[in-house]
Parts: sequence; C-alpha cells; structure tokens
Amino acid sequence: MQMITSRQNRLLKFLLPRREYVTLMKIAEYLNVSEKTVQRDLRFLEQWLSEWKMTIDKRSGAGVMLIADNVTDLLQLDQLLGNEGEDSDVMMNNSRRVKIASQLLSETPRETSINKLSERYFISSASIVNDLKIIESWITPLGLTLIRSQSGTHIEGSENSVRQAMASLINGVINHNEPGCIIHSRLDSGSYKALVHYFGEDDVIFVQSLLQEMERKLCWSLGEPYYVNIFTHILIMMYRITRGNALPRREQGQQIFDETIFSVAQNMLRKIELRIDHSLPEDEVWFIYQYIISSGVMVEERDDVSMARYMHSSDEARQITGRLISAFSTMIDIDLTADRALYDGLLIHIKPLINRLNFRIYIRNPLLEDIKGELTDVWPLTQRAVNQVFSGWGECAVSDDEVGYLTVHFQAAMERQVASKRVSAGLFYGNRYISSVEK
Repeated sequence: MQMITSRQNRLLKFLLPRREYVTLMKIAEYLNVSEKTVQRDLRFLEQWLSEWKMTIDKRSGAGVMLIADNVTDLLQLDQLLGNEGEDSDVMMNNSRRVKIASQLLSETPRETSINKLSERYFISSASIVNDLKIIESWITPLGLTLIRSQSGTHIEGSENSVRQAMASLINGVINHNEPGCIIHSRLDSGSYKALVHYFGEDDVIFVQSLLQEMERKLCWSLGEPYYVNIFTHILIMMYRITRGNALPRREQGQQIFDETIFSVAQNMLRKIELRIDHSLPEDEVWFIYQYIISSGVMVEERDDVSMARYMHSSDEARQITGRLISAFSTMIDIDLTADRALYDGLLIHIKPLINRLNFRIYIRNPLLEDIKGELTDVWPLTQRAVNQVFSGWGECAVSDDEVGYLTVHFQAAMERQVASKRVSAGLFYGNRYISSVEK
C-alpha cells in the first residue's frame, strides 16, 4: 500500500469521526492549507481508500464525507492512522505533549519527575513515559538530550539550542490562517494569540514597540516571517534570562560587524534591561544582532529595489545569487541570467539566508505546503539548484522552508519568460523545460 503524507493522515483523522458533510473551507482551515491543496489530497486519498473499500462522497454545496460499508473498517483505519505520522507531527498534534515539552524547555536545567507530570496532566505514568519518548525523538535533531536519572528528568543542551527548540515549538502551534486581525499589531491573529498565551500581552506589546523603533532607526521593515521570528526569539530571550539562563560568554576575538546595526541592538538590549529589571551580558547584544542581520527586508512594489539590493548584499551573496541562477538556467535550458527582477529578488533573500545558515537560525514558511503542491515543476528544480550551490554548508543545509521562498522567485521568472517570449507551448520533460517560441 502506498504511504500517505502526514497532512493526508491528519485529513483522514479529521473526517473519520464526522457523520456529516464537511466543507473544503473548513478542512483547509483545520490543516492550515489552501482549498486547492485539500482537493489534491482528496483525489489521492480516493484511490488510497479504495483498498479499504471506502469512498469519499462529494456533495455540491455541502462538502465531503467518508463512507464505509461497516463500522469495523472505520475502526481499523482509525487504528492504522494512529500509528503513522512523522515525529514532528506526532509531537505537534498532541496538546499534552506540547505542554510537557514546553514545561521541560522552560524549566531546564531544573528537573521534574514522571510522577509529578502524571499528577499534573491526569494521566498514567506509562502514558507520560510514552510522551517523553516522542519528545526525545523531537528534540534530538535540535541538539538537545532528554536526561533520565533517579533524581528526575530534564532537558540538557546549550542555551541557544533550548531557545531554538522553544521557538520551534511555538511556531509549530501557531495557526497563521486564523481568521480575524489585530488592529494594533503587525502580527497575524494566530501569531498574536499564541505569543500572548505563552508570554503575556504586556511583554508582547513591549517587544512590538521595540521592533517598531528598530525598524525606524534602520529605515527598513522586516519581511513578515522574519518579523515573527525575531519577535518570538526576543520574547524567549527575556523569559529565559529572568529565570537565570543567559547565553555563555563568547570567545573574545576581532569581530566584523555593521556598527549601525550593532548600535541599534545595544539600544534594544538596554530597553530590555529596564523592562525586566535585570542586567544582561554583552553576549545578548550579539544574539539580537544576529537575528537582525539574518532577517529579510520587506520590499513592496513602490519601493526602490536597487536601494534595498545595495543595503542587503555582499560579495558572497552576489556570487551565490549568480551561481544559483546559472544552475537553475542549466537545468531548464533557458538563460535567466539577464532577468534583473529575478537577480534583485534573490539577492535580497540570499544575504540574510547566508547569515541564518552561519548562525543556525531557522525560519518557518507558512505557505510551504501550498508551494510544494502548486509549483510542482519548479519546486524540485529549485531544491536541486539550491543543494548544488549551497553544498559547502553540508548536505541539504538549506531547509525546505527556505527553498520555498526561493521557488516563488524562480516561478515568477518562468512566467516572465512565457510573457516576454510569447511561448505558445511548453512542458517539463524530465529535468528540462521544452518550449516552442513564436518567432
């Protein structure tokens, strides 16, 4: 039997207990994807479910419903789905595990016990042990270790890794498609509510004003995913420091840095010290500085792209951007090196991307599944080109979330090719784009 994706697994789990028709819009909101993606998954699942003697009944205006000949088939499918799924999905789709992981990360290096966790969450010790195994498999790739001893259980690892894991946990539960808007905030409704839940509204409002002043002094605005990322990490930094957990001292050496940005980071740190009534080590300035220079700039159509390109580029970034365009051009057998819009768009993204790789800073792309599902030709080609150009950072060093943003630039470039050269017919054959151009 062909494997289904974790998202398709969740879709089936959503439909299984419902004995009424469910609209595509409701499913899309639950999965945090577009209705087109839901339709595509449903088409695949129709074939997959045929082996279970089940069907997905579609009714115009009402939605879809899972149909089976008997209840036994539904129960067997439910049992199978409960045993499948990736570690991150098994982790994020269980609110109790998210709470336990959040507690362990927030309190590390302090210990707790299985008995205390069992009493707190009103479940058996055996269930807690199973939850801890899943949490352990989730934190291990993040550079953290779950330590079990006679005295208790705790998470062990560097302070930076703990902060990254906390950010990953929070990002994993944010619903960026949550309806509504927060009038007084740039954050989407889902992000705002999640951050307020974890850190309190007063601290969220404080960090918002901190970032507003930062953008004003730097004369440029952060792109949306980077804004949420630095917002989250500053809140985590404040939370950890007030509980006695600061970054370790850096080795003193000659540092090359942008004095203007570093000065802004220093000013932000002073305001944070006043806010939490706690002195902070100089190393935390570097923490803020790294996140600023690893953030992409927001460029709107009316903005001067050439100015943004000048501000957010370097010799290394220009070289990598050129190599990336050349690699993609070779794969599709079309020369895109003269496409200035492609070069400018990629260059603005590449410099902070390099910084994120160097500082091991991760961003989330909330549109990733839509990009993978709808740009099915350009996505794998972009991934190949990126892995080829960034091979010096290690195998598959650039995450799918990052590749997703780059894919959109190459898709736009392909559409410009079609428009400018009046391509009358075109298709991907193997790894090459074959086209017939009107002369």
